Amino acid sequence: MLVRTNHRIGIIGLLIPAALLFVPLYLYPLVQIGLRSFGDQGWSIANYLELFSDPFMLRVLSQTFRLAFIIAVLCVLVGYPIAYAMCIVSDRTRRTMTLLILLPLWTSILVRAFAWIVILGRNGIVNTVLTDLGLIDEPLKLVYNTVGVYVGMVHIMLPFMILPLYNTLSRIDLRLLSAAESLGSSPVSAFFWIVLPLSMPGIVAGALLVFMSSVGMFVLPALLGGLSDITYVMLIEKQVSELNNSGLAAAMSVLLIAVTGVLALLYERTLNVETSTGILGQIVRHVFQRGPIHLLVWRERLLAMLFRSVTPNDRVTVKLSRSKSRHMFIKCWSFAVLVCLVAPLAVIFPLSLSGESYLHVPPQTYSLRWFANYFSRGDWIAPTVTSLKVGILATIGAVLIGVPAAYAIVRGRFSGKGIVSAILISPMIVPILIFAISLYAVYVRFDLLGTVGGLALAHTILALPYVVVIISAGLRSADESLEAAALTMGAGAIRAFWFVTLPVLRPAVISAAFLAFLTSFDDVVLALFLSGTSAKTLPVRMWEGIRFEIDPTIAAVSVMLMLITIGFKFLTEWPAKKGSKSAVAGLPAMRMADEGT
Repeated sequence: MLVRTNHRIGIIGLLIPAALLFVPLYLYPLVQIGLRSFGDQGWSIANYLELFSDPFMLRVLSQTFRLAFIIAVLCVLVGYPIAYAMCIVSDRTRRTMTLLILLPLWTSILVRAFAWIVILGRNGIVNTVLTDLGLIDEPLKLVYNTVGVYVGMVHIMLPFMILPLYNTLSRIDLRLLSAAESLGSSPVSAFFWIVLPLSMPGIVAGALLVFMSSVGMFVLPALLGGLSDITYVMLIEKQVSELNNSGLAAAMSVLLIAVTGVLALLYERTLNVETSTGILGQIVRHVFQRGPIHLLVWRERLLAMLFRSVTPNDRVTVKLSRSKSRHMFIKCWSFAVLVCLVAPLAVIFPLSLSGESYLHVPPQTYSLRWFANYFSRGDWIAPTVTSLKVGILATIGAVLIGVPAAYAIVRGRFSGKGIVSAILISPMIVPILIFAISLYAVYVRFDLLGTVGGLALAHTILALPYVVVIISAGLRSADESLEAAALTMGAGAIRAFWFVTLPVLRPAVISAAFLAFLTSFDDVVLALFLSGTSAKTLPVRMWEGIRFEIDPTIAAVSVMLMLITIGFKFLTEWPAKKGSKSAVAGLPAMRMADEGT
């Protein structure tokens, strides 16, 4: 009993570093936002009354929801055929498609926004092609308006729709289609009566994920939209930075947190998703005890029984459709969309080699002048150095805090574990602008504004959820018996973890560190609020260059960022090849260390 109590105390002790970081710099600022929404002096709902009675704010709120809804619908319509195609192509083609889908996610959001400005701009590729073909006389306004926002947002959000859809479609028992066709159903009817209903969890989950992310998006609408395309989060930022109305901004933030929280719970419950750190839905388990997804499960079971009665032979080879023309259309559509996903990134490469003083696609002359310009200007090098410092510190902090926290959540047994895990991954859900606003007030009070250390702490919180999720997944897939064997050999818990568990987790730790660094290095919003003038980061410098001046140096910087990011990503894949042998090799190494050899 005493051993079990000591083990529980030790497990909980692993969460202390995370608590020391999250309580003062995450939970406390968010609680202060909630309290400030009720007024600085006494309790009042005046801010909420103003929020729900101001026609302009209600119009912006409804406009933001409409934008997010349309983006979600467009992502479903565009992404469903791609997810469908991934189920009918060869494994090699599927891996290539997955790489192309994930490639934009490894690229800075500022790089992607800049690429769309180049493509859709007045002298961009689209207008140039249409003019050369004689289809238009005057350039179309495709950017700095609603069109630009929609295009950029769909490009950003599409991978988040395709992946849940493919995950659901790949689990559908394809023999159900054979049963439907044996009963006289056409391929179209079979799709609408079998595939579409059974893929509904993926559709709903992807749509909720896209909607939730779109509602809190700040960077793309600010860069690609016009004056009339203000979103709810942009209005919150305006209340703080321009109108100095912190009370109303706090009330608006509370409303947005509530909306995203409900959407996150619906997302998890709809798809019955368990995060790698626990079940967020435990908080509302009894509220969403039953849902329409259960009807789809029973429908699949009934169809499966019907299939067994019609076609008892289990060795039936089935395809999603017998129509080669339909397959060809789906594959062509997927190819075109994947090209559109990658093309904006490819456009940046020739621009970075332009020898002209302005952006023109394709360049008339080629030169390395913009790379030389980057390396010779202090206003570019200094932010780069700051970003590297902050990214390295944030990565170290996130790994050192996240690995013990993930171990405690996966291996530990204590009350409130679901709530702890939900808190640790909640920075992935809370809109980053609200986190930045809440932390700004704390940093001003403790003189952390404009410091590398302060920004690194904020980025550690931002990156920690990704580390916890990846390490938790690695721990769940690791063989616990190896760790138990080490303990029976007389090793302590720390030594067993170091020599047995950690080698198994090495690929996961490297991947988590890479993602943590990328999260920090790509951040714009936190840096805009917390960096000041003395700790300006490279994304902030790029933000200024894109928003206030279209400097071709941005193209050179973008190319370097893409190459470095993709290179590091492939380097992180290499240790995974050795991971499977590391745990067994760690047992004798641990034994030798125990014996003092």
